[in-house]
Amino acid sequence: MDCDTLIVFSRIDNIELFEKHVNENLTQSSVDYFNDYIRPQTEEQVKAWFDKQVYLALGILLSACAQMGIDSTPMEGVEPENYDKILNQTDYATIMAVAIGYRDPEDKNQPSKNPKSRKDLSDVVESI
Repeated sequence: MDCDTLIVFSRIDNIELFEKHVNENLTQSSVDYFNDYIRPQTEEQVKAWFDKQVYLALGILLSACAQMGIDSTPMEGVEPENYDKILNQTDYATIMAVAIGYRDPEDKNQPSKNPKSRKDLSDVVESI
């Protein structure tokens, strides 16, 4: 509720619009990759591929924030349909949001005040 910035990550929901963008803006090899490997899949599979591309962008944002000492909290449990209404999105679909800013020193959830519990590495990793 008190973050400095909220970033909403959405995937394109209109495959025809995406194809138009690909054909107009990307290299021929990228166009060929999409047409040969992604487009032949079902609509559901294509949109799942779109989702995965958004998660790649999320990873870069979170890494960049950490590098700059900015706190970030990814939130997948948002209400996508409500975000889409608020943002008046018709050709895109909300996937997740990220709150970024600087932590409240009084927040009880900080690791220094409420340490996270972790299993021993040997309990989750097996050397073969």
